Amino acid sequence: MTDPKTDERSLTRPGDDAETKDGPEGNGPESPELAEDGERSEARGCSNTPQTERFNTCIDYLKFRFEVGYGEKPDFFADLLTTLKVDLEDASEGPGINGYMKKLDLGVGLSLWYGGSITKTSEGRLTTVLEMKGSACRDYEERLFVLDMLGDNTKRKEALREGWIALLNLCLEMRGKCTRIDLPTDDLSGTITAEEIKEKVKKREYTTAMRRKETTDALDVPSAYVPKEGDELTGIATERDSKLSGYTATFGSRDHIQLCIYDKKAEQSLKGNFVSAKSWVRFETRFYHESAEAEIPYLLLALDKGEESEHIASCLAGSIEFKEPNGLDEHHRSEGKTWGKWAEFLKGVERFKPFASEEPVYSIETNARWLNKEAAKAMARVATALGMNVVELFSLIAYEGAKRLTKKDLLMVNQWRRRKGRAPLRSREEVVGLCSDLPGLDGEIPPEVSELLFGRHQEDEK
Repeated sequence: MTDPKTDERSLTRPGDDAETKDGPEGNGPESPELAEDGERSEARGCSNTPQTERFNTCIDYLKFRFEVGYGEKPDFFADLLTTLKVDLEDASEGPGINGYMKKLDLGVGLSLWYGGSITKTSEGRLTTVLEMKGSACRDYEERLFVLDMLGDNTKRKEALREGWIALLNLCLEMRGKCTRIDLPTDDLSGTITAEEIKEKVKKREYTTAMRRKETTDALDVPSAYVPKEGDELTGIATERDSKLSGYTATFGSRDHIQLCIYDKKAEQSLKGNFVSAKSWVRFETRFYHESAEAEIPYLLLALDKGEESEHIASCLAGSIEFKEPNGLDEHHRSEGKTWGKWAEFLKGVERFKPFASEEPVYSIETNARWLNKEAAKAMARVATALGMNVVELFSLIAYEGAKRLTKKDLLMVNQWRRRKGRAPLRSREEVVGLCSDLPGLDGEIPPEVSELLFGRHQEDEK
């Protein structure tokens, strides 16, 4: 089964569909991806798995930009292609898009864009873009774990989770910048219908920090504007091949964060995919540019904890809240009662206000301030009591701490190193190796020091 990414023309009017910020790799107009001729496949959820919970979530679009030209240094991308599990023998090179001279198609919806002088950075460095549309995300997951007829859903989820962690971490290690990521939450339970969302939006029974809004409804498009093959809908914010059969509401802009709500069943049905669910409404939170780059650490932490579904749903909960009819004006609408169906759909989900906390970015600075304010006197007291060189004491403590670093700790270290133009560290073992070279760690640790600092004798570790 495929869950192809919908055409971007459904979101904005012609001429507005290129990303205009932070580089030339925007989404230019392309023909929509349709199901293969004659194929009718069952669309059961955004991760191609049977619906077992209130909602399904997934990663449905990913774009990274690297400041290395693929045409000049293809070996730099060797690990990336290996992680994606693609074979260059099956790839095909064609004309580029969005300012790039060439586009290497690695699979359906999966490509590398490179070449061209206008795609260089302000410092003159060549760039390459990795684009994974929805279909490419699903194909990547199928390559990670092929589900047999009996299918172990638990093992599948674990395999997909590990695969996404590996891919995202590798992109960060390559100093790539995420310029877009889409995180949809699907309601296949029928709790909320597209028609109900349409009425809520029409009556403005919602609160959101996103100011810009666009809506599209097939029933609102005059028959004279329903296009034939090859026609364009100039000035009509809709999509020829899919969204004409359903309702779409889009909030926000491509400068920051966007929320797109649409009738996924209508879209898939028109593409020839059989949808067994009676209703399928998609709530898709899309992060762009700096927001996308900032979202990746949060998503990685959630994946590492096995809580990516909860995190994605919390992004939705933080983006919009639908209200019961209340007659309140726009300045007091937030005081209204949450719509009962919305509360039921997102029951137990905490609202995530994107990037209200800067801890993952600034934790190294926070740690440094804490060392100076809280730990400095303690280290002086311990060093004086032991008659030990303070540099040696710090090295010893850092070495022991390196052994206990978590993936979250490593992520924070690498964020700071990337901002300073330093190469990221690949593993905890690499950090331990670096700390083992610090001054004062050449000899054995005296038992008195080991017992005082760590509550153990050195012999206990043997």
